[in-house]
Amino acid sequence: AQVHTAYSAVTGHPARFVQNAIANAADTVWQTIEDGANVYVCGDGRRMAPAVREALAAIYRQRTGADDETAQQWLAQLEADERYQQDVFA
Repeated sequence: AQVHTAYSAVTGHPARFVQNAIANAADTVWQTIEDGANVYVCGDGRRMAPAVREALAAIYRQRTGADDETAQQWLAQLEADERYQQDVFA
């Protein structure tokens, strides 16, 4: 297993936010999801969770050439399959 970290308070860290860590590791994230990985997101539901969803949708669009509606359907299917789960707070 690999861990990709994000630290908002560490000066100079390559990933300040979770969505940055996802974007920085886009190839790995895509391949692991394609290989059947589950995605668990825990934290701020107001800013972080939507930004993570957008980062994942962007990876999907980049890898498939799909539009945003199709990317959102892909995310919805990951949720329906219980492969994308969130534990977020407002």
